[in-house]
Amino acid sequence: MIQTKKIYWADKLGAFSALLCIIHCLAVPTLLALGIGFLSNPLIAFLFILTAFISIYKATNGKFKEGISVFLWIAFIGFVICVLLEERAEIFEYGMFVFSISIIIGHFYNIRNCLKS
Repeated sequence: MIQTKKIYWADKLGAFSALLCIIHCLAVPTLLALGIGFLSNPLIAFLFILTAFISIYKATNGKFKEGISVFLWIAFIGFVICVLLEERAEIFEYGMFVFSISIIIGHFYNIRNCLKS
């Protein structure tokens, strides 16, 4: 029972963090045009990556179906690659959105799976 609560918390953190990442990516160009430049700091991207890693690690550390764990880790790896390469091509910027949405979907599916157990 205690393990399920920790994993449920990690899933909520992961889904919320990925949603904030999407909002951040959409808002930064507008805010940069307004002169608010601190949001483009690479440290913020690192914090999103770190939060995603911790939440996925904690969510998949328990006894869950392999498919959910694999899906979350693939989404995380894709997200990190896109963040690192976003300046190289426009496709990586779109990839960040796709993988962030995938992380949200994976965490919600994992929450649903936890509630069934």
